Amino acid sequence: MPFHWLFPTPVLQVDLQPDQSTSAAMQAELEAFDRNVFNHPEFCDRNNLTGDLLGHAGLDQLHRLQAFEWLNHQLAWQTNCFLKELLGEEHALQVHIQKAWPVVCSNKGGMIEPHTHRNAQLSAVFYVSTEVGNETGELEFQAPDDYFSHVMSVPYQDAAISGGVFAPQQHRLLLFPSDLRHRVMSYNGKAPRYSVSYDLAITTSIGQGREMQMPHPMDWVPLVDELKQDNRPQ
Repeated sequence: MPFHWLFPTPVLQVDLQPDQSTSAAMQAELEAFDRNVFNHPEFCDRNNLTGDLLGHAGLDQLHRLQAFEWLNHQLAWQTNCFLKELLGEEHALQVHIQKAWPVVCSNKGGMIEPHTHRNAQLSAVFYVSTEVGNETGELEFQAPDDYFSHVMSVPYQDAAISGGVFAPQQHRLLLFPSDLRHRVMSYNGKAPRYSVSYDLAITTSIGQGREMQMPHPMDWVPLVDELKQDNRPQ
């Protein structure tokens, strides 16, 4: 039967090729995170560990570490390609890293529940290390809403998912809209799986604000500065 599935959502998939020293440096950072944090009594009973949720200073700032400079550059290039494909060569938008954090999936059923990243416009995941031939722990994208949820008492699950499942591959980068609901399915393997997630903000260039687009942060004025002057409005 010739169904037509409407309103596609762009997800970029690209397999990167870091050199051996770059790959080892990223791996070492994730291993240190796993060793120093996951094994802490406070977190040892979790089946996954995500740096942006732990409340430890700096764990969402991996992009500032030298080990991830190569990945930052790759992400900048791929994000620009993503925007040019959708908006054209002269999109004139700028992309900013809001935060980047480590993710450790336990080798005994590690998973992450469905969620979105409401603070960002684009998000990315890069698989630092995976097991060859192990495709468990897939990243599944789900439609935030679908027609069937309004006209059927039981939503049609295939309409919510419609094939948006990506197998993890070492050094694979996925880039997607941040408000696209997604989850990590159960991972089982011989060793934990390491990845890095990014949240990105898209703005205009400095002084080039446009209606319905976020202006560059350099065009903002923090209201807290006005409060520091201790001048009560008259």
